[in-house]
Amino acid sequence: MMLYHILIDRFGISDHSVGKICFKGGNLRGILSKLDYIQELGADGIMLTPFYKTDAYHGYHITDYEQIDPHFGTWDDVRQFVDGVHRRGMIIVADFVANHCHEKNSLFADGKHHDWFLWNKDGSVKGFAGLGFLPMFNTDNPEVRDYLTNKGLELCRMGFDAMRLDYATGPSYRFWKYFHKKLHAERPEIQLIGEVWGNMDFKPRCYIRYRLNCLRYSLQEARQLEYVGILDGVFNFSYQYMLCDAVHKNLPKIDNQRLCKQVKSHFKRYPVSFHLWLFLDNHDLNRFLFECKGNKSALKYAVEFTKQWNHPWLMYYGTESGFTNEKDIFDGTSYADERVRQCLSLY
Repeated sequence: MMLYHILIDRFGISDHSVGKICFKGGNLRGILSKLDYIQELGADGIMLTPFYKTDAYHGYHITDYEQIDPHFGTWDDVRQFVDGVHRRGMIIVADFVANHCHEKNSLFADGKHHDWFLWNKDGSVKGFAGLGFLPMFNTDNPEVRDYLTNKGLELCRMGFDAMRLDYATGPSYRFWKYFHKKLHAERPEIQLIGEVWGNMDFKPRCYIRYRLNCLRYSLQEARQLEYVGILDGVFNFSYQYMLCDAVHKNLPKIDNQRLCKQVKSHFKRYPVSFHLWLFLDNHDLNRFLFECKGNKSALKYAVEFTKQWNHPWLMYYGTESGFTNEKDIFDGTSYADERVRQCLSLY
């Protein structure tokens, strides 16, 4: 099953705006009008970036969980989008942020919800990635837990088939177990797939098991394994690392036995019921064609190699048009992720 991963603001438009990090004009109605195009790519579903009211075009700086950002549309547009996707026999995936909000969000700005957030010893709010304007929720506070869970339930009731759980290593395991239980009680078939990536804010659920897994596998693999029994699955960064390593080493054949053996061994570390969603790149990583040093044959090889496994996989928008980035987004430059968030014009 292939899912087409869309950054709402950057899809189906030409870039006529000024500046690097502003809204460019993509919206839900525009995506809905291009479902023929998306299905012709072979997509079985769509994953959207967040659409709540936001302080930033990408949607991850939420200022209000009650409203849709007017740049993206309205609640009616969301409902029509879900219905339109389902009428075509496709699935739809929401991107849910439970780790933090923006400082303009009234939950933080009104000063009445002090216990809803995490605080440093010096009295400053704990911010995501150290950014004070992105206060982190105290997800073990029962009021916070219930508020965010209710927001997840609302998405269930609107018909979303799965959720990407942004920065899943931030909220506590206890929170995710509660969230999982409540959403599955209402909609058993929904898939809750976590973004478990890197060591920032990561804490092992079982320290001994984690240390043993660190000795046997990579650190990323050990982190992912901690979410077995907590979530329905993870976005498989371990797989993405393997594919990057393969193209860096110029492994040219799709039936490369060494790579196949490595991937199969990786998959066997997880229960069959734990879903590993595969991808080659996303909005936070270098375009895979960049990793291939511009070699489109290597990109095609990686796509075909990924298709063969019995796992959902995501194609990041623009891959079909040969999008790449000229410079590494991890070179320390401010707003470098803009290099992989180009506008895709379909007009």
